[in-house]
Amino acid sequence: MSETKADPSSSCFIPRAPFDDASADVILRSSDGADFHVHRLVLSLASPFFKDMFTLPQSNSESPVTLPAVQMSESSHVLDMALRFWYPGAEPIPRQTLDEFRDMSEALIMKYDMQFLVPFAKKHLREYLEEDPVAVFGIACRHEWREIALGSAKCCLRLPLRAFESAPPTQLKYMAADTYHILLHYHSECAKVAAASTSSLQWAPYQDIPGADCPNWTDPHICPRAGHWTFAHNTMAPITAWLAAYLRCLTDELLRCPSAPLDTPELLGLPISKMGSCSSCAVDGYASLMNFVAVLRQKIEGDLNAVELMLDF
Repeated sequence: MSETKADPSSSCFIPRAPFDDASADVILRSSDGADFHVHRLVLSLASPFFKDMFTLPQSNSESPVTLPAVQMSESSHVLDMALRFWYPGAEPIPRQTLDEFRDMSEALIMKYDMQFLVPFAKKHLREYLEEDPVAVFGIACRHEWREIALGSAKCCLRLPLRAFESAPPTQLKYMAADTYHILLHYHSECAKVAAASTSSLQWAPYQDIPGADCPNWTDPHICPRAGHWTFAHNTMAPITAWLAAYLRCLTDELLRCPSAPLDTPELLGLPISKMGSCSSCAVDGYASLMNFVAVLRQKIEGDLNAVELMLDF
């Protein structure tokens, strides 16, 4: 960044108030030539970067008519958005894209050291968690905002990140490979933990298993059973075929998306269709399955919370 004399701008972007203030004493010139008329005192109070710049000896050849201009590396769009995020009297941009937010936050916080903006930037970034948690994770790691990085990584557990079934997240081009590897490793470890709760039922008492109290369990023609499972307290018993079908499908889904919903129509359709062969399960099976799903959800959430996100900040 260097000081130059202001020349007529060729940019088609014309800064609006308050960046056309006649009382301004310095110009910030964007990379595409738009001039933002601002005040040195305001910039100095907000940014140690500008404070140091404006304490340097100034040239005595400056014209009293022409304002000194500071050449900025940011485009007029980014500069306008960045200034409006904090400059007194400026009307903020109501909603930025994540690309815009990334550019703005890097300029203000990382480049110009406006640390007072960090709480506002964090609050703003959280608004994008549901929309694009992968991008939020990358931005949070870039700024070393651990709490937001963890929150966005948890949101990513609802996505099939390792399935490679769709186009990669657009924000990957801005994310370091080791950062994305941390996210994928966390996703993989969470998938193992979540799937362990459905591929094995050693954590659950047998009396809490759907169909355990079915009076037809001794007749496989009426209420088909599947395998021998181990439950809490080393209890061993078969489970209903419809519960086994549900657990099998759910395990596959959790390996793809560790925080996948447990009660989608696709997951529940198969066990419900199989319940009808048993007069008892046809009446009580759905309610007992929903009770089990509620307990299972708590179990998976607790196990996922114990998985560490391997961040170095």
